[in-house]
Amino acid sequence: MGTYGTGISSNDVYEDINYKFFELYNQGMKVPAITKKLIKENKELIDSYEDQNNFWITIAKSQWECKALEPEIFNRIKDIVASGKDIELWKELESSQSDVTKRKKVLENFLEKISTEKKTARKRKVKKIRNAIFEKGDCLVFKLTNGDFCGVFVLESEKETELGLNLIAVTNIKKTDKPNLEDFENSTILFGLEQFGKTEFRPRKKISWYYAQHFKKSETEFEKIGQLEVDKKYDSSKDYQSFSNWDNLKTFQDYYYADLKRNKYEGNVSLQSLRKNTSYKNEHTSFWQKLKRKFSS
Repeated sequence: MGTYGTGISSNDVYEDINYKFFELYNQGMKVPAITKKLIKENKELIDSYEDQNNFWITIAKSQWECKALEPEIFNRIKDIVASGKDIELWKELESSQSDVTKRKKVLENFLEKISTEKKTARKRKVKKIRNAIFEKGDCLVFKLTNGDFCGVFVLESEKETELGLNLIAVTNIKKTDKPNLEDFENSTILFGLEQFGKTEFRPRKKISWYYAQHFKKSETEFEKIGQLEVDKKYDSSKDYQSFSNWDNLKTFQDYYYADLKRNKYEGNVSLQSLRKNTSYKNEHTSFWQKLKRKFSS
């Protein structure tokens, strides 16, 4: 669960589902059809012990914004609040007592808010075209809370799309002095452990898409130190289906390095492997090997 605050919208599930909901809404789709589609396409989130509450909360808030909150969805939120299941989850994830108290209040206020029908439905918006903030191949550095430098790499950059997404990989670079291009060339990708069910944790590469329209809200100061070539092409509709907040790039690494014994996962994915189109290279090599065998036989 990518969570960076106690608020209803302070998590990756909200960012992702809320965007998809209103993308379809702005295209003219009816709320019940949108809901049915998102439920069908997000079974993994719904079955996730850690993410299911945020999924239903996001659906409820989105429906309420459109003045179309369904009784079944409203009752799900009532159950989440009354049962205390979300609060128990926060306790299991070792949240501070202060955060648990704040989260409980947030949920109670949210239930109270959606218990009254919104006066007017949210208007459908005309799409705005954007370019991504950073260019493909950019090597970006910024400082962690302890003053060390770390590095993230831009794998993809969308041009003239509604979201202007950047696909960014978090590397294992962590230095007291500013990193250079050689550090990026030799870097590997950090993994985060994500919870599935009550006890199962699975490693996932820290590679996510970041929205152009949310960049101005970020408090992290990024500096480009150079560029490396990227042969591969990535598509936000199918590759690395994770969407996140810019400040999470720093938040994750602060958390990761604060307790390496608990958080570190020994992955072995090099940044170079994500930059180079190895499949093309293998096909190209295979073609010439076949041709050589044909004429030598």
